[in-house]
Amino acid sequence: MEIGFGIIGCGAIAPVHAQSITEIPGARLVAVSDVVERNARMLTERYPAEVYTDYRRLLERDDIHAVSLCVPSGMRAEIAEVCAAAGKHILAEKPLEVSSERIDRILKAVEKAGTTLGCIFQYRFSEGAQQVRKAIDNGRFGRLVLGDAYIKWYRSQEYYQSGAWRGTRKLDGGGALMNQGVHQVDQLIWFMGKVRTVQARTALIGHEGIEVEDLACALLAFENGAMGVIEASTAIWPGHPGHIEIHGTDGSAVIEDGALRFWKFQHELSEDEQIRASFDKPSEFGTGAGDPLSNLRHEGHRRQIEDFALAIRDNRPPMIDGEEGRHAVELIEAIYRAARTGGTVVL
Repeated sequence: MEIGFGIIGCGAIAPVHAQSITEIPGARLVAVSDVVERNARMLTERYPAEVYTDYRRLLERDDIHAVSLCVPSGMRAEIAEVCAAAGKHILAEKPLEVSSERIDRILKAVEKAGTTLGCIFQYRFSEGAQQVRKAIDNGRFGRLVLGDAYIKWYRSQEYYQSGAWRGTRKLDGGGALMNQGVHQVDQLIWFMGKVRTVQARTALIGHEGIEVEDLACALLAFENGAMGVIEASTAIWPGHPGHIEIHGTDGSAVIEDGALRFWKFQHELSEDEQIRASFDKPSEFGTGAGDPLSNLRHEGHRRQIEDFALAIRDNRPPMIDGEEGRHAVELIEAIYRAARTGGTVVL
């Protein structure tokens, strides 16, 4: 069965989805939609497809089975509800929405329609992330002790001024955490498990005229007894790779932009030296450290969209479904509450 895709929202990330879809066997880009027709036309110059300015007309097509939802974060709930009612499967960009309450609206809509929902967190599909997850599952870290995520990125003032929705609570949902750091937050939860309590501080220190934070620090206590920190900023020049550390009683690993940079265990296996030999290779997924798109590679999206297409074909959940997409947003909301109140938030 060939899976026909539509793309709703033809902004900066849409070409990554389009390129990925065109490279996946058994998938086809059928149509794209944007309220600004020029944006949709520009996308189809490179990736041929039908153009619509009203996404509802795109949804009328029987040869579209799934949609990539690439509109601003805070616009997704309403559109997703219409997509689900039209019987379309939905793969939304990160974050799934700007609040867990709005995500629950989407979850309810797809459950009612019997369609599939996925959320883009492409860094889970990196070799490094998969190696760490496998080692955790096999007990190689021993008891998990610390799990840390560092997102020390740079975004210019011009970046926030490039779209009226950027840096707004309503459509962006948040700043350095909700927009940029959500990838690393997702991976940290995936590795370490659920968070029990949060303490945090946020600030706006390097930008003007935006409603959201460009600096955040959080102290986490996980349900398994481990602790951790999240540090996120978009005010750090020139920007550094997204960085995750996982430490246990029997081993430690460090990932930068999906690539392993440290890998050591008390009880070594023959494969470990081969893994360490790959440390000098650049990340296969690129980095968003200093610019959101200039160094981003599409391989992670391609892998995740392929998994989503196969999930539809095989009638199974995708690797990252709607519930998985909700976890990171729920934690970030808790961090924001802790920062506002100055107290400890229990999840």
